[in-house]
Amino acid sequence: MSFYDDASLALIPSGVKAGTVYSAKPVPSYGAELVTNGDFATDSDWTKGTGWTISGGKANANTSGNYINLYQLGVFTVGKTYSYSFTITDHTQGGIRFTEAGNDISGEKTSTGVYAGTFTAIATSLYMQGLNSFIGSIDNVSVKEVLIGSGDFTFTRASEATRLVDGVVTKVRTN
Repeated sequence: MSFYDDASLALIPSGVKAGTVYSAKPVPSYGAELVTNGDFATDSDWTKGTGWTISGGKANANTSGNYINLYQLGVFTVGKTYSYSFTITDHTQGGIRFTEAGNDISGEKTSTGVYAGTFTAIATSLYMQGLNSFIGSIDNVSVKEVLIGSGDFTFTRASEATRLVDGVVTKVRTN
């Protein structure tokens, strides 16, 4: 007699995220690039605060003070989730943060490197905000809508569960 001769129930590992049942972890999917001239190939498409210039394929800052902005209006749609990234190069002092109309998304970054994350928009405009007299350059500013997220599932562990013991469903309590 084989295993398949008796009635059986096959369980496929699955999870539910955002109202969709998955039998395998979904592959992330992103929309089109939403930042215009995020590679700073030309001196266009960005509004520059005092101390910001665009040249050499970078946005260059030599700012004095806090909240000195380089920005684009109307990039986000409120309520949608986005993935962002940017690169800091040639850092000398101060910091920069990725914000949406003043709402801090990335936190202040104070060294060269590539920074990335996700957020759900509560405003529509993208700001690269110089802080503490930021002197440095940024490049490769990117924003894409998240169409299918990372697929990481979250769950809350219950204090009680059921399990099958000798063919009988048994309630189990753990502390």
